[in-house]
Amino acid sequence: MAFRKLVERDGSGMVTLDKADLRVDGMVSEDGTIRESEMHIQRLARGAYLVRVVEDGTLPEIDSIPR
Repeated sequence: MAFRKLVERDGSGMVTLDKADLRVDGMVSEDGTIRESEMHIQRLARGAYLVRVVEDGTLPEIDSIPR
Protein backbone atom coordinates (compact mmCIF):
# COMPACT_ATOMS: atom_id res chain seq x y z
CA MET A 1 0.00 0.00 0.00
CA ALA A 2 1.41 3.36 -1.02
CA PHE A 3 1.47 6.40 1.22
CA ARG A 4 -1.10 9.01 0.23
CA LYS A 5 -1.83 12.60 1.17
CA LEU A 6 -4.79 13.97 3.03
CA VAL A 7 -6.13 16.98 1.10
CA GLU A 8 -9.08 19.31 1.55
CA ARG A 9 -11.80 19.20 -1.07
CA ASP A 10 -15.09 21.06 -0.77
CA GLY A 11 -14.57 21.44 3.00
CA SER A 12 -13.91 17.73 3.64
CA GLY A 13 -10.74 15.69 3.99
CA MET A 14 -10.03 13.35 1.09
CA VAL A 15 -7.60 10.46 0.63
CA THR A 16 -7.21 8.46 -2.58
CA LEU A 17 -6.92 4.67 -2.80
CA ASP A 18 -4.71 2.65 -5.16
CA LYS A 19 -6.66 1.56 -8.24
CA ALA A 20 -4.86 -1.80 -8.18
CA ASP A 21 -6.18 -2.47 -4.67
CA LEU A 22 -9.68 -1.44 -5.74
CA ARG A 23 -9.44 -3.79 -8.73
CA VAL A 24 -8.69 -6.75 -6.41
CA ASP A 25 -11.94 -5.98 -4.55
CA GLY A 26 -14.00 -5.77 -7.74
CA MET A 27 -14.37 -1.99 -7.53
CA VAL A 28 -12.98 -1.36 -11.04
CA SER A 29 -14.96 -2.28 -14.14
CA GLU A 30 -13.60 -3.93 -17.29
CA ASP A 31 -13.16 -0.53 -18.96
CA GLY A 32 -11.10 0.78 -16.01
CA THR A 33 -13.68 3.02 -14.40
CA ILE A 34 -14.16 2.93 -10.65
CA ARG A 35 -17.56 1.73 -9.45
CA GLU A 36 -19.24 4.36 -7.28
CA SER A 37 -20.08 2.91 -3.89
CA GLU A 38 -21.31 3.97 -0.49
CA MET A 39 -18.44 3.87 2.01
CA HIS A 40 -18.48 3.62 5.81
CA ILE A 41 -15.57 5.28 7.62
CA GLN A 42 -14.98 4.51 11.28
CA ARG A 43 -12.41 6.29 13.43
CA LEU A 44 -10.53 3.65 15.42
CA ALA A 45 -7.91 5.76 17.19
CA ARG A 46 -5.89 8.93 16.72
CA GLY A 47 -4.87 8.89 13.04
CA ALA A 48 -6.39 5.43 12.38
CA TYR A 49 -9.50 4.96 10.24
CA LEU A 50 -11.27 1.90 8.91
CA VAL A 51 -12.93 2.21 5.48
CA ARG A 52 -15.48 -0.40 4.37
CA VAL A 53 -17.69 -0.68 1.29
CA VAL A 54 -21.40 -0.87 2.03
CA GLU A 55 -22.99 -3.60 -0.11
CA ASP A 56 -26.73 -4.28 -0.10
CA GLY A 57 -27.03 -2.12 3.02
CA THR A 58 -24.56 -4.19 5.04
CA LEU A 59 -20.93 -3.85 6.10
CA PRO A 60 -18.37 -6.64 5.73
CA GLU A 61 -17.40 -8.25 9.01
CA ILE A 62 -13.91 -7.70 10.35
CA ASP A 63 -12.13 -10.80 11.62
CA SER A 64 -9.17 -8.82 12.90
CA ILE A 65 -7.57 -5.47 12.31
CA PRO A 66 -4.00 -5.82 11.00
CA ARG A 67 -1.31 -3.99 12.95
